Amino acid sequence: MNEVIIRIIDTANDVQGDLDLTNFDDFPLAINKGIVNLDNLKERTGTFTKMFKVPNSKNNNNLLSNVDNINSRKDFRDCLNKKPCVILVNNNPIEHGFVQVVKAFNDFRGGYFELVFYGDNIDWVKDAADLKLNTIIWRNNFQKYDQDDINGFNAGDSATYDFAYPYISRGGNAITDRTSITDYLPCIYTPNLINACFKSLGYNVESSFLSDISTLVCDFNLILGQTKANVQASKVRAEMTSFPVISVSVGTTKRIIFDDDSTFPNDDQNNYYNATTGIYTVPTTGTYNITVLVNSFNPGADAVGQLRLIKNGASPTSIGTGTRVGSNVFLIDAGDRLETFNVELRANDELSIYINPDEFSTNDISFGSGTYFKVQLASEILEGDFYSVNSLIPDSIKFIDILNDVTRMFNLYYWTDVKTKTVYFETRDNFFESKTTAIDWSDKIDLSSGYNIDYVSSYKRNINFSYKKDDKDEYLEEWNLLNKKTYGKYTHQLPDRFSKGNTNINLDFFSASYGHKALEVSDDIGFSTLKIWDEFVSEGNTPEDKNQKYQPRIFFFKNAAQLSSNGYSRSITVKNRDVTTIQNTIPYGVFETYFNIEPHFNLNFTDGLKANETTTDIGLFNRFYSKMFKNIEEGGRIVAYFDLSSTDIQNLDFRKLIYLDGESNVQGYYLVEKVIDFNPLNSKLTKVSLFKFEDLGSVSIDGSQTGNNDTETDDGLTPPTLQPIFVESGSTLIEVYIENPVTGLIEPVFK
Repeated sequence: MNEVIIRIIDTANDVQGDLDLTNFDDFPLAINKGIVNLDNLKERTGTFTKMFKVPNSKNNNNLLSNVDNINSRKDFRDCLNKKPCVILVNNNPIEHGFVQVVKAFNDFRGGYFELVFYGDNIDWVKDAADLKLNTIIWRNNFQKYDQDDINGFNAGDSATYDFAYPYISRGGNAITDRTSITDYLPCIYTPNLINACFKSLGYNVESSFLSDISTLVCDFNLILGQTKANVQASKVRAEMTSFPVISVSVGTTKRIIFDDDSTFPNDDQNNYYNATTGIYTVPTTGTYNITVLVNSFNPGADAVGQLRLIKNGASPTSIGTGTRVGSNVFLIDAGDRLETFNVELRANDELSIYINPDEFSTNDISFGSGTYFKVQLASEILEGDFYSVNSLIPDSIKFIDILNDVTRMFNLYYWTDVKTKTVYFETRDNFFESKTTAIDWSDKIDLSSGYNIDYVSSYKRNINFSYKKDDKDEYLEEWNLLNKKTYGKYTHQLPDRFSKGNTNINLDFFSASYGHKALEVSDDIGFSTLKIWDEFVSEGNTPEDKNQKYQPRIFFFKNAAQLSSNGYSRSITVKNRDVTTIQNTIPYGVFETYFNIEPHFNLNFTDGLKANETTTDIGLFNRFYSKMFKNIEEGGRIVAYFDLSSTDIQNLDFRKLIYLDGESNVQGYYLVEKVIDFNPLNSKLTKVSLFKFEDLGSVSIDGSQTGNNDTETDDGLTPPTLQPIFVESGSTLIEVYIENPVTGLIEPVFK
């Protein structure tokens, strides 16, 4: 009989102990494994068990942190959270993941705990749902808001930087080809975001697809200003109250210890100031407004006081290797001296205020009780200011938001090797390894137990792929009305065996972005990028107001020259402080081919045309879903029973195909959809769902569904010619008309 151990470990993989289990004969450990559900394309799965019980023993109670006691401290050893563990069968580890307590039951016999085990993808998916993007410390996170710095970022790439600053037309420009620094907002390279977030979760990433989207960026509509929460949290007022007079001798310096930060009007709600050491720990990178009142300042004879803000000073009586921030302030006249500073600081800098007679003084100085300082993060980020990008990202943006949408855009499949903490993912067509690496399960299938052959039929007939609707993009809203379609959307129609209706596979976070070109300059020099406008403007100028409320976007970034169809270089005018320059290298965003500019590949779900207006610009559905839907429409699955061992489960790699030989009805290559209720404690057969893996080609693409109207003369505002609707009457086509309920006129009906 197999022996099962559930070993609790900590985050460093150190053993904490083994759970006491019930009798092995009836221990209900049923393991389920999978990666994708072809009946639900929005679902990606992993490894989990059905709920199982373990006794409420002293050992288990300790390992599960006394979760059965409702009065226990729930922060003790994080008792309500998941517990990392390993499942071993006969001392061989077959699964790595975590257990979570579902319920604790107490009775006179001792009671029990109900647990569930999760592994593979489910391990990190739960953490990804909680991971806030503003907790990631990005490369180049500390930045200066300066046009030269922005140009430097744009001249680099994702191998060097995590950010790019494309010019996106958001409105607020009097002339569409004239830009200022406020038109450039930081966008994050998508591959860097994914790698950084997985690294934060403790996982490595293996994916060749990430290199294929190295210029794909996320625009989170980051407002260049500090959040109200960060500004409020930074506020401190502290006062020196314990000493009536402090003297500072010639040749010495003293850190001013503002010893009261709690008696009104003093305040330090977030404990960023230490009233004992006199150190203010900077909570957020940015510009800080600091006020210092030196009360009853008294310089002796020729003495001149020197007031300095010091970062990382050595001690209360020594600056040491600390560095000055801001200007030196010299105090000459006696009395109350109020001084203000505006300085750039980084998160975790330790700021303190030092005072001393200057180097030419031969007499001491003194100051009195009532001396105070106030500090606050400046809310506005102006040209030349420093800031950290992560402080601009709202709390509401989680890693899972981005990952879910990227998964749906590119039809990504995931498999996690928990032992090496590596997440493997690729597009569906590139995820599975070649047939030469297939695992032969021919001798494991038990045909005598019967098997099912079935075909996917759960979808409704119309499969709609679309981006998230953005009602703050008034231009695109009106474009959709004029063109009688939804930009970015594609509908695939399944065969008649699927029931009527709609299945929506929509993005929940990113919205589509429409192309833009500078209209009021000639086609020879007008450039192209993307537009996100808060009103529909059909003239040359952009809207008067900048759109600051749009939904996040995803697009390809380029910093390159643009050529018109007749070979002329386009240009953009950039204002850098007081200097305005015309440049042919343009930092721009591109979503699909527009105005002779092509992306790395089309991000519209619908096909379009490339710049030559004859070659198909393959959309996301055609590129990443068409082969899979051919398998859904014509392929099938076998659900059968297999004699699987713990070793089979331990070594199961979902990237590898399964080969079945023998009976002609089941012979072939398959991908593993899911393993159902594998029990390592007995020798019973395990149910497995396998989907036939074969190259059936691609589904036909509906050519009547197109992207934006891209030609050299199209301004993006002209709707396509409407097509009338006809009905057949014998051999005659009759155009359909209807009475307009408002005007009473008889008008044609259009598609």
